[in-house]
Amino acid sequence: MRMKVIAALLVIALAITWPVSQYQLKAAANNPAHYKNKVIVLMYHHIDVKESGATISPSRFGTHMKLLKENGYNVISSEQFADFMQNKATVPDNAVVITFDDGYESFDQYAVPILKKYNFTATHFIIGASSDKQNVHTKHLTWDTMRKLKEEGFSFYSHTYNQHDYVPLDKKGHKKGPLLTNQVYLKDKGRVETKKEYMARVEADAQLMEKRLKEELNNSCQMIAFPFGAFNSTAKKLQKEAGVTLFFTTQPGINKPGSDEVFRLNAGTPALSANKFLDMMKKYG
Repeated sequence: MRMKVIAALLVIALAITWPVSQYQLKAAANNPAHYKNKVIVLMYHHIDVKESGATISPSRFGTHMKLLKENGYNVISSEQFADFMQNKATVPDNAVVITFDDGYESFDQYAVPILKKYNFTATHFIIGASSDKQNVHTKHLTWDTMRKLKEEGFSFYSHTYNQHDYVPLDKKGHKKGPLLTNQVYLKDKGRVETKKEYMARVEADAQLMEKRLKEELNNSCQMIAFPFGAFNSTAKKLQKEAGVTLFFTTQPGINKPGSDEVFRLNAGTPALSANKFLDMMKKYG
């Protein structure tokens, strides 16, 4: 009898002093580590009731977040992740980073309430020109909204200022490629960019984007998600010179410390059912 009382008192003491919920304690006990000292980074884009391409519904996103919580995954911030990648800092078992690309307002409208429900954070890679000018069909986040969300624990980094496009690489436009990684055809000059012009364009864009992030959000570290996942050694070098230290790709994989290039798993597709989502996490974990 005395032992039962002592055990009960210990349980009560843990419930009072442990800085996690009983739900989290139960999840941790029932879900052993799939992986240690590694991090999975998930990639999303747009959220809308009507799914298509890289757009998923709030319901599907909510299911993904519920599955992460129930299966013992631990969401960390991109800043914690950067410390892990660059300084080999400790991360929890089953660590996950949630990222969004493009800067759509749907992040605030749909994703944030779901993320808050599970006490998760996320990072959004924004297109600077779209937030500055709001000259896009699908509304993008304003700087005011981003400032509010940053105070709530979310973070925002570069998806370039204005290099998120596929453009003609020759006179007839038969060949096209990502703006960030190609010497493009200059219609007004009737020729392709020189290497010098290409480098000046990419450098100016990188410097402007980092300037705007510091002005509006007071960012102290810089990261980038390459548009379409496309990059080359020149673009990466120029981004480094602008202050970027971590480079997010679209290549699938799980991340180990010591690299400045980040693998990401594409979770933002309507083709990913609940079972397929879990299968994907277990495949890489």
